[in-house]
Amino acid sequence: MSSQCPTCDSRSSASAATEKPRDADVQVATGTLALHQKLLITNVAPEGAELTFVQSVASKAGRHLTYLDGEIARLRDQLNELEEERALLSGYRAQNLGILSPLRRMPPEVLGEIFSWTLPTASDEPDEAGFDLSQSPWLLTHISSRWRTAALSTPSLWALVSIHY
Repeated sequence: MSSQCPTCDSRSSASAATEKPRDADVQVATGTLALHQKLLITNVAPEGAELTFVQSVASKAGRHLTYLDGEIARLRDQLNELEEERALLSGYRAQNLGILSPLRRMPPEVLGEIFSWTLPTASDEPDEAGFDLSQSPWLLTHISSRWRTAALSTPSLWALVSIHY
């Protein structure tokens, strides 16, 4: 069986599994519909021509199922490719939106003021010895070079540094 490419109009032979069966191949002809319905709803065993007919219908349905399974697999692959492309594009978009963040345009003095609100109070001080780099103001210097510069140029952040020993 040959098919014609919709893009380049070339003809190629394709297997029955990849070509869509005609609807008439799967459906039961009107003249045999009553007999077929009778066989479907009763326990009567088909004989002779009925047996051949039912085998033919089952075979055609099987070919159509094979075609549908192939189409489903192809569409799933296409869906996976589209979802992967979407995820990449979404990440790329998020990176570009990050460039537009108002935080990037905030003056260092305002950042410094905000940073001063993150300083621990006396009740937040740890009981163990040493100092914790995961606490403010130390943590603020590890976010970005801009934040590091803003934190280091804000003297009030460094006015009181507790080192427990």
